[in-house]
Amino acid sequence: MVRLLSAGIECFSSLIFIIPAVVMLQYGIWRQRSFRKFIFVLLFAVYAMAVFSVTGIPAFGRCHAELGFNLIPLIDIVNSPAAYLKNTALNILLFVPMGFLLPAVWKEYRSGKAAVLTGLAVSLTIEVLQIFTFRLTDIDDLITNTAGTFLGYYLAKRLAFRLPLKLSADDKDIKGKWEPIILLAVVLGIGFFLQPLVSGGIWDVVLASAWWEKIAR
Repeated sequence: MVRLLSAGIECFSSLIFIIPAVVMLQYGIWRQRSFRKFIFVLLFAVYAMAVFSVTGIPAFGRCHAELGFNLIPLIDIVNSPAAYLKNTALNILLFVPMGFLLPAVWKEYRSGKAAVLTGLAVSLTIEVLQIFTFRLTDIDDLITNTAGTFLGYYLAKRLAFRLPLKLSADDKDIKGKWEPIILLAVVLGIGFFLQPLVSGGIWDVVLASAWWEKIAR
């Protein structure tokens, strides 16, 4: 419950930065005029921030390096099978939207290779950043996150590719393959530098409230 609350606060704190960032990128830099695509790009940005929040990216001024690695796949299933399977399922589900939205929004990612490699790169970035958050950098997370991206891509191929989304009428004027990469980098930067400025104040209010003790139990 506390972990979900923390992720929710971080995502909410990021919205005041994400919305103007997406507006500036789409209408100012990429010079696109499709409002429908703006909505989907914003959805992708909010989803990306949710992923970064749930997985625990570090914040500026709060980085503490602690090396903890698991480089042997499936080793944890021996110690706690139920917990391992639950964590595996959650990791897969977490990255399904990544694999679905990339090809659904950007036609340059309708190649399975492009979509899955992007999911792998995002997962690898998260695992490296977790070195600075006292979390374990786990190869199983890398595998399951990539599997979730592939599953999302498969669903998109079966469903979204057939829908008349028409998200961007002027894709031919831009290099669409860089849009999600730039967007992910911007969201990551917001989460690292700006989001803590707002979430800290929200946490002060939450911790001072009467119902915090009930939630923390």
